[in-house]
Amino acid sequence: MERHLLFVIILAIIIFVSLAGLAAIGEGRLDVYLSVFTIEYLAMREILRIRTRGFSFAGLDPVALGLCVIFGFIVLKKVIEILR
Repeated sequence: MERHLLFVIILAIIIFVSLAGLAAIGEGRLDVYLSVFTIEYLAMREILRIRTRGFSFAGLDPVALGLCVIFGFIVLKKVIEILR
């Protein structure tokens, strides 16, 4: 099976399971969902060694780069909340 197809199938399954798990425990914060999905995406990308041929910055494709920026803002927001 082609790696990209395998990546999409496994990522869809993992995201569905984590979504169902977070919903089952009653989690309602969007930042938690985005953080979990970002970690899953980046972990699966590294495990399956998915590489893109187009634009990349620091070895990250545009989706991974966008998710990392969003994740960074979420972490920064939480740190600021804690320090106040």
